Amino acid sequence: MPRISVLLCTDTIGEDAGTERHVADLIARLDRTGFDPHLCCLQDSPRFEEMARCCPVRLYPVVSVWRPNGRRQILALRRYIDEHAIDIVHTFAPKATIVGVLAAKGSRAKAVVTSRRNMGYWYTAWYRRLFRYLNRHTTRVLANSERVKQVTVQAERLSPAKVDVLYNGVDLERYAPGPGNRAQTAVVGVVANYRPVKDLALFLRAARLVADEVPEAAFLLVGQGPLREDLGRLAEELGISGRVTFTDGRGDVPGHLRRMSISCLSSQSEGFSNAILESMAAGLPVVATDVGGNAEAIEDGVTGYLVRDRTPEAFARPIVELLRNRVRLDEMGRRALERCRERFEIGGAVRRLENYYRALC
Repeated sequence: MPRISVLLCTDTIGEDAGTERHVADLIARLDRTGFDPHLCCLQDSPRFEEMARCCPVRLYPVVSVWRPNGRRQILALRRYIDEHAIDIVHTFAPKATIVGVLAAKGSRAKAVVTSRRNMGYWYTAWYRRLFRYLNRHTTRVLANSERVKQVTVQAERLSPAKVDVLYNGVDLERYAPGPGNRAQTAVVGVVANYRPVKDLALFLRAARLVADEVPEAAFLLVGQGPLREDLGRLAEELGISGRVTFTDGRGDVPGHLRRMSISCLSSQSEGFSNAILESMAAGLPVVATDVGGNAEAIEDGVTGYLVRDRTPEAFARPIVELLRNRVRLDEMGRRALERCRERFEIGGAVRRLENYYRALC
C-alpha cells in the first residue's frame, strides 16, 4: 500500500489548548510506515523546533487572507502541496480552513478535510457565506462530536452525509492517576484558559457556595488568559481569594489534575472537550455544564454530572454532594477512567483517523 502524505494546517501550535495538543498528538502518533505528516501554521511558535523533530514544519504568516500578503501565502502553500505530493490537506480552526482550502483548490491534493471542533460561536453571516463556498471545494467535513455535526449541518447548509464524526482521544498514560490518597483532599478544579466562553465566573460563584458547605474545600483554576485580573477581583469580592489558586500557565495539566478530587467545566459552549477527557483519564468525576458534546463524554450520574441550569446553586449542588460522599466520588472516578479507556484512548482515536485517511485516498 502506498504511503499517504498528510498536511495538517492549523492557526498555531504554540498555545497549550485543546486543538493544539490534539494536532501535536496526531503528528506524533501517525503510523510512519503508512503516513508522512506535514505541519503548516499561520503563526510563529517556539514549539516549531520540537515539532520539526516529528515532521516537516512550515510557517505561512497570514494576518488577513484578503491582503496581498495573504494571497501570496496561499499561493506559496499551494506550491508546497504540489512539490511535496500532499495527498490530503486537513485543516483545523477557521482561518486555517480558509487558507488551507483556498491553497488546496487547484492543487494536486486528492482530498481536502476541514474540521469543526466547537459549536460555531464564531459564526457570523459573513463566515456562514464564506464556509458554504469553501465547502464546495472540500471533500469531507470532520466534526468532533454529534452535537457539533448538527450545528455545522444547520449553519453551513451541508448534507449530513458529507459530515463525519470522530471523537478526540487522550493519552491514558500521561494523565494516569498518581499515587496517594486523593479521597483525603477536597480540591475542586477546572482546566480552562481564562477566556469568556469558559465562564469561569460561574465556577467561582459556585465555589463560594461550596466553600460555605465544605469548609476544607479549595479551588484550582488551571490555565491562563485575558480575564485573569477580572477573575482575581471576583474571587476577592466573593471572599474566597485565600482558597483559590490560579496557575497562570505554571506547571503541567497532569500534575494539577492529580491534586484534584473533582474536575469541573463551566463553559458556555464546547465542541468536545479535551479537558473533560483528560480529567476522566485522571480518574476524576467531572461536573460540567450540559453544552455541546459534553453529554457525549460524560455519562450523567455515572461518571459525573451534567448541569443544565446555569446558576451557581445548580453548579455547586453536585460538587457538594460528591465532597460529602467520598465513596460515590471514588466510584464515579473509577467509572470515568474505565469509560475513557474503552471509548477515548488516543491510540484507538489515531487508528480510526488513519483508516479515515486511507478511505479518502
